[in-house]
Amino acid sequence: MTRELKILRYGLILAPAVISIYIYDIDYDYFTLHILLLLLIAALGLRLPKPLILPAAVLELLFTSWLCYRYGALLIFPAIAAMLHYTRLKPRFLSVLLVLVHIAVLNAAFIHSPPQVIAYMNVTFLLAAALNELLYRTGRGREDTLFLYDELRKKHFELEEARNRLQQFTSQVENAAQAEERVRIARQLHDDIGHRLIRVKMMAEAAVHTLPVAPDAGMIMMGQIRDQLAASMDDMRAAVKKINYTPQLEGAYALDRLLEETGRDTGVQTMYNVQGLPYPLYPSLQIVLYKNAREAITNALRHGKATAVSISLTYSHHEICMEVGNNGNVPDGVQLNRLQSSGGMGLQGMYERTRLVGGSLALQADPGFCVITRLPVYRQGEIH
Repeated sequence: MTRELKILRYGLILAPAVISIYIYDIDYDYFTLHILLLLLIAALGLRLPKPLILPAAVLELLFTSWLCYRYGALLIFPAIAAMLHYTRLKPRFLSVLLVLVHIAVLNAAFIHSPPQVIAYMNVTFLLAAALNELLYRTGRGREDTLFLYDELRKKHFELEEARNRLQQFTSQVENAAQAEERVRIARQLHDDIGHRLIRVKMMAEAAVHTLPVAPDAGMIMMGQIRDQLAASMDDMRAAVKKINYTPQLEGAYALDRLLEETGRDTGVQTMYNVQGLPYPLYPSLQIVLYKNAREAITNALRHGKATAVSISLTYSHHEICMEVGNNGNVPDGVQLNRLQSSGGMGLQGMYERTRLVGGSLALQADPGFCVITRLPVYRQGEIH
C-alpha cells in the first residue's frame, strides 16, 4: 500500500470519529477506546505475516460494521477505510467476495435504521467501492508502465553492451586481418622485390663490365635494369600503401579521406577539423554525414566555383554537428530563402536524409556559404 493510500485510510478513520463526538450523544471514553482499537487493527494489518493478513482484514471488516451499528451512519467512512485495505488482497476474487460480505454485514447493522439512512449507506459504500476500483486500476497501469520502462531500459543497456562487444569483435577481426596482410606483404617484399633487387644488382655488375667493350649490349642491359627498378618501385608503392593504414576517427565515416580525394582530383584547398572527444556513431548517422558532406562539396565546386572547402565536425553530449563550408559564391538573401524552401534534388535529398534520423539541416551565408548538419546521438546511460 502506498504512502498516500495509508494517509487516506487513517484520515477516513479519524475525521469521522472527531465529527461524531460533536454530533452524536455517546460515551466518549468507550468511543475513544473503540477508535483506538480500530487504529491498532488497521496498523497491525499492514505489518502482520502473510497468513494473518486475511483474518485481520475480516476482523476490521466486522469491527467497522459493528461501529456503524453502535454509533451511527457517519462511521461508514471507517468501513470504507477497511475496504481500501482488503481490496488490495490477492487473489482478486477474494477482495470482491469481501466487498459483498461487507455490504451484507453493513445492511444487517442498519436493519433498524430509516430507509434514508440505509440508502445513504449503500450508495456511499458502492460509490466508494467504484472509485477504489478506478484507483486500483490506475495504480496497476502505473506499475505496468514502470515495469515496461524498466524492461525497456534493461534491453537498451543489453543492446548497447552487445553493440560495444560487436565493435570490439569487429576491431579484433580487422586487426587480425591487417596483421595477416602485413605478414603477406612482408613475405612479398622479401620474395618478389628482394629477389628482383638481387637480380638488378647482378645485371648492373654485368652492365659495368659490358659497357666498355660492347656499348650497345650494355645499353640494352641498362634499359632492362631501369624497367626492373620501375617495376620494383611500383610494387613498393602498392605494398607501402597497404601497410600505411591509419584508422579513421569514429563517426567521421572517412570524411578526411573524402577531402583528400577531393583535393587530389580537383586541386582545391581542403581543411578538416574535429572538435570535442570523438565517440562511436551508429552507421546510419555516419552515412548521413558522409553523403551530406559529399553533396555539399559537389555543390560548392559545381555551383559556387569554390577554390577551398572545409569540414568541421563537433562532438557534443547529445548531438554531432557537421559544418561544410567553402569560399565560393555566396547567395544573397532571396537566393538563400529559395534554396531553403525549394532547393535542387541534391539539397532535398540532404534534407530528407537528415530528417529521417531526427536531425536538422541549415544553410548559412555569413561569412561564407556553409551547410550545417545536426544529428542527435543516443549513448549508453541516457535512460535512467
